[in-house]
Amino acid sequence: MRTDETSDPVGELSGRSLGELFMAQFRRRPDRPAIAGADGVTYAELGALVERFARGLRRLGLPAGAMVGVAGDRGRDACVAILGAVSAELGYVPLDPSLPAERLHSMVADSGAVAVIRLPGAKAVDGRMLEFADILDAGGHGPALPPPTGTTPAYVMFTSGTSGRPKAVAIPQRGVARLSIGNGFLDIEPADRVLHASSLSFDASVLEMWPALLNGACLVPVASDVLLSAPALHEVLRRERISVLFLTTSIFHHMAAQRPELFAGLRYAITGGEALQPEAARRVLEHGRPAHLVNAYGPTEAACVATAHVVTVESPDAIGVPIADTTCYVVRPDGTLADEGELCVAGGGIATGYLNAAEESADRFVRLPVGPSGELVPVYRTGDVVRRRADGRLEFVGRRDDQVKIRGFRIEPGEIRAVLTSHPSVADAAVVVRGDGGTRVLAAYVATTAPDTQDLLEFLRARLPDHMVPATVTVLDRLPLTASGKLDHGALAAAPAAARGPTGTVAGTVAGIWASVLPSGHAEPDADFFAGGGNSLLAVQLVAQVQEELGLDDEHNYLLITSLLNEPTIRAFTSTVENVRRTGAVADVVATDRWRPDIVWDVPQVTHAGPEPGWRTPRHVFLTGATGFLGAYLLRELLDQTGAQIHALVRARDVTHAYSRLAEAQRRYGIDRPLPVERVLPVLGDLAQPRLGLTDADWEPQAAHADVIHHCGAEVNFLYPYEKLRVANVFGTQEILRLAAHRAIPVHHVSTLAVVHGMGAAGLRRATEDTPLDNVELLGMGYPESKWVAEEVVRGAAGAGLPTVIHRPYEISGDTTGFAWNSGAALCELFRIITEMELAPDLDLALNLVPVDYVAAAIVQLGLTQPAVGQTYHLVNPREALLSDLVDRLRAHGHRIRTIDYPAWIEQMLAYLADHPGHPFTPLTQLYTKRVTPEITLQELACARITPQLDRSGLDAAGGPVCPPVDQELLDGYVRYFHDSGFIVRPTAAPERADHA
Repeated sequence: MRTDETSDPVGELSGRSLGELFMAQFRRRPDRPAIAGADGVTYAELGALVERFARGLRRLGLPAGAMVGVAGDRGRDACVAILGAVSAELGYVPLDPSLPAERLHSMVADSGAVAVIRLPGAKAVDGRMLEFADILDAGGHGPALPPPTGTTPAYVMFTSGTSGRPKAVAIPQRGVARLSIGNGFLDIEPADRVLHASSLSFDASVLEMWPALLNGACLVPVASDVLLSAPALHEVLRRERISVLFLTTSIFHHMAAQRPELFAGLRYAITGGEALQPEAARRVLEHGRPAHLVNAYGPTEAACVATAHVVTVESPDAIGVPIADTTCYVVRPDGTLADEGELCVAGGGIATGYLNAAEESADRFVRLPVGPSGELVPVYRTGDVVRRRADGRLEFVGRRDDQVKIRGFRIEPGEIRAVLTSHPSVADAAVVVRGDGGTRVLAAYVATTAPDTQDLLEFLRARLPDHMVPATVTVLDRLPLTASGKLDHGALAAAPAAARGPTGTVAGTVAGIWASVLPSGHAEPDADFFAGGGNSLLAVQLVAQVQEELGLDDEHNYLLITSLLNEPTIRAFTSTVENVRRTGAVADVVATDRWRPDIVWDVPQVTHAGPEPGWRTPRHVFLTGATGFLGAYLLRELLDQTGAQIHALVRARDVTHAYSRLAEAQRRYGIDRPLPVERVLPVLGDLAQPRLGLTDADWEPQAAHADVIHHCGAEVNFLYPYEKLRVANVFGTQEILRLAAHRAIPVHHVSTLAVVHGMGAAGLRRATEDTPLDNVELLGMGYPESKWVAEEVVRGAAGAGLPTVIHRPYEISGDTTGFAWNSGAALCELFRIITEMELAPDLDLALNLVPVDYVAAAIVQLGLTQPAVGQTYHLVNPREALLSDLVDRLRAHGHRIRTIDYPAWIEQMLAYLADHPGHPFTPLTQLYTKRVTPEITLQELACARITPQLDRSGLDAAGGPVCPPVDQELLDGYVRYFHDSGFIVRPTAAPERADHA
């Protein structure tokens, strides 16, 4: 008999409920952290909340065995609601608030949920709504509930269905128990910290949450967008000391290509959802090997995981063997066992069928005569074809039916077709997959009387989650058919796939690349690149692919990127590409005086109304940028040096989210002390909105009571043009000055010394703090241009009588104790790529590093001791170093680095990035390829031979903290931080002598 049978190694699991298993951890490890984060709790605290919540559900009269929806995002409250529901003999139905309203409505209806628990901040969902806080209140104090029986379903998840509605799958508690304890592939320990980034409506959340909380480990909820950025994920793993990580296969492939070293140090890295690419697995094993790299396979109907395989270089792509309490059968079409055939799964984790879908249940949940004596065994037919290898492990071959997986999501194209054909103007439709590997996208073809593809896309978006909305919609007169009357897939594949994009060869190329690059896969002519999930890195990738496909020279790169960022639509970008092909235009054609209109603005009248601001002993401080690097240290310094309440402007959904962002920034940048909630008061707003996005109820108190304003917030991006940054950086500064004008509140504006670089390119050799700004046209980048204009705006307000100070720090570096740096900074990325290439440029780049804690202390101290009279302070380091000094310290720590001339290094760097297209350094190539004069690249503006000597006599006269020198001790501290954090891979070779070539 060809089966893989396993038994439950923890024999009592089948008779114990999930609630009982959790409470065992709660009693065994009361003081251990259960959930991390701003609202983190210990097991004792979580257990008390769960017991109270379960009592509340029982007292509200919800019948045992019923299903309840849980609407909201991951976090402590979600865990309390889920554990409480299961402990009250209820199953839970996770409802992701980002899903369309119609989808949520059908999920509630099809699951039979008797009520929906709304977590704080979640939107309302159809059905009987129960507020989270009300349930806790109803629980109150009282006797403990009797132990739950464990016979009720644990949860209901939804998977794609051919009928046009998702299929509801009820999973038994035994399925979750066998996934979590003694499962044979994941041995969670109490010391583990498990990342929780998956949507609750995605069954990956089951694999993240339950094994952690049933084994006494710490669950670490984070925003799901960290999974979209390799640097962001790497930083979260380091900062939160994550030991267990699950990624869908497509995200794993992305991280393996961009930053394989981020997996180093993990106990378990688990991936699943699609076929694992062997090359991606090998790359991780060679450059960032975790203790265990696991390829997990399992449909929703089998409680998330059915088989697992510990990946090795020799065996990178198998799906492995069954996990505990699971049996796998490989079955021929005639129902007999074989070495290759459809995979059928049996055991304690299998659902009994689809809710309210008898026909589909009968097709997938069957009984096969595969028992030891030929008896019938209930199994789930996965539809996946597998092959059993000689070593007994299974490997994935393909699909039996049309179901596909894209970006980790199981999709029935028939479900999308059913929704399309429900549109009144669509006579027929087909949905297929185009592309292969990581670039696969859905393509829809419709026969319609009203060929408005935008209308069809909006129709789909209102009814389907984003991952099921096709990347392209093509209108045909009729769908092609074979002679037998079936859909002709060959003819369909030959049809144009981007009919909704602009016409023409160039337009088709641009639209195709656009759709393949964007996470959403959408390519409408007037859709915004960034609204579709684009970012700076993807913009660079898009332009590079367009250049390669159309044979455009590198000299066109900057023009194409700035065009895309200024007008981020296919229509506008295609027009630029066609113009470049036609004329060979290279120049960045922009008006040289485009900054001037923003300098001349309606300066508010300074009235001195109300109480005089007490800036020497402030009671209320208004702070922007507190979630950024310098802003986090400014917040801490203001707390330490004053007794004031700090009103921090934060972009957030609500106050709880805002406070969480502030606390997260403190942790991210190495500040371990908790924030005092009575002194840190989040103000919901946005620098890019009129009046900072504040309501009158928020604006008026700040204008009436603030004693000083520290304006540190800005949008920082070295790729964006001025026009994309001016709203937050210039107009936001104008709004800050309007807020201050009513009572003449002193404004401390944080700028950057990059604003003087243009004057250096023009030949200025010395810049004092009073030297008038000039030569904005030679700055060459949108960010310093926007800060240059913002300074002029502040000076205009100072001329009208508003008390202002401008602070110009140079390169803000890590603090002087833990050396924690904002590793996303351009300079840090330069350090890293030097170590990766093992090549450094022979460039007199000045390392004028000013540690962040010094900068914050200086700004706050100046604000408390010096009157604001329109002065400027140069926060520069009088004892700077050069890039070569840092390279020498890297060599001393074991890095093999050869120094070559600057042009040769640029050539080598571009070649390296061509082989690593997703590298974080890619968006920074403009610093080294764009020239502000025929002789000077952007990066050379910061070189010692070009940058003016920076006078700081005003700062010295005002007194203040002493800036530590950029010496060997400081540089060694930074190198250790980069190594310890994993930002730069620690070399294994012995330290070598500094040498040059």
